[in-house]
Amino acid sequence: MPATHRRARHIAWATTLLSVAGTLATLSSAVATAGIHGIEVQECSDRACTTPASYIVGQSYSVIAPYDGTSTQSPVSSFYDNGACLGSATNSVTWVPLTAGTHTLSTRGGSFTDSVTVTVVAAPPGTPTPQQPQQGGCGGGGSFGSGSSNLLPGS
Repeated sequence: MPATHRRARHIAWATTLLSVAGTLATLSSAVATAGIHGIEVQECSDRACTTPASYIVGQSYSVIAPYDGTSTQSPVSSFYDNGACLGSATNSVTWVPLTAGTHTLSTRGGSFTDSVTVTVVAAPPGTPTPQQPQQGGCGGGGSFGSGSSNLLPGS
């Protein structure tokens, strides 16, 4: 094989290798940033979770911490409703909205924080007074964000 053909083949291979390396570098940064899934509020029953059409006072929902898609262990996250501690857990806590209106649900775990705002509608008349389950304290003490506590007196 003539030397010019060999050189052309080497140049073609080098160009292909550089192209593949560039593509991998671009994809790896895109995958790293796209891996984080934000906070979710789901209605879970019978091992199936779905996003509810509306949030209702007194109903039970799972607030699920953000996940980076790559970690083998989720960090412990603290969860808040309008700044009031709901509890701390590895993946999720149960949230029972106690009042109608706008609720900002927040989570803080490791160096990552996230929040979502939902609107809660009133429960039908005659519905029992809801209670937020106790799920441990939030790390670091104090509250996160601002707003009313939405906790019943004595809870």
